[in-house]
This record gives sequence, structure tokens and C-alpha cells, in this order.
Amino acid sequence: MPTYDYGCNSCELVREEIHGMMEDPKILCEKCGAVMEKRITTNVNIIFKGAGWTTKNLREKSYREKRRREVGKKMALNHTIPEVQPNYKGEVCNNWNDAKKMAKADGVNTLRYETQVQNLKKEQHRIKEKVNKLVKGEG
Repeated sequence: MPTYDYGCNSCELVREEIHGMMEDPKILCEKCGAVMEKRITTNVNIIFKGAGWTTKNLREKSYREKRRREVGKKMALNHTIPEVQPNYKGEVCNNWNDAKKMAKADGVNTLRYETQVQNLKKEQHRIKEKVNKLVKGEG
């Protein structure tokens, strides 16, 4: 049941009453006997519980972010990411130019092969940057 404040307009007596929200009782003043009016309460203590309230979500979000950084750092330190070796059809070469020559000798369009190599290098560079961020705790 909610608590309501009632005040008397003639003698300024204020008192609390507990009753249901749909009830509208006639509260009489103890001093002068006049009908008291419902007043707006100035001090309201409300506690919001459950998901969707800001303070709880901020705490959970910061915890999740911290945990994600810790797990990411562990993974980056414990797992080795294989590097792409210069190769053509699985045959490892000394460098990408040798692999390109093998592809040309096999009749493969070298521009297409070069584009694939560039994409591989970009992806490898992106992965290295991601690992570095994870190790620093930024990712």
C-alpha cells in the first residue's frame, strides 16, 4: 500500500496515511476537525529493479567490456595466428615474386593472382593490428 501525505489548510498539521491508490478517503484533522487535503510528497524513495535501468546496465556493460578485454588478451597471447606463406597451389616459395612467376608459367592471369596476394597481405596486416590491440587491452 502506498503512503500519502495529508495537510490541513487551517492549522497546517501534516500527517501520513496509508491506503490504496483507488481509495479517496476523507481524512479529518486531529486538531481542528477540518477535512485534510492530499499533498504532493517531496521526498520519494524509489528503487528501480530489473533489467533496463541505467545504473545496473552501466555496471554490467563495464564489467562485460573489461571481461572481453581480458579474454581477448589471453587469446592473443596464447594462440598463434598462422602467417600466410608465399605459395602457389600449396607449393611454398621464397617470396611472392617467385610464386607469381610459377603462376605465370602455369598460364594463370598474374593480375588476378597479384590481387589475391594483396588481399591476403591486407588481411594478415589487419589480423596483426587486431592482435596488438588485444594484447594492449584495447580490442
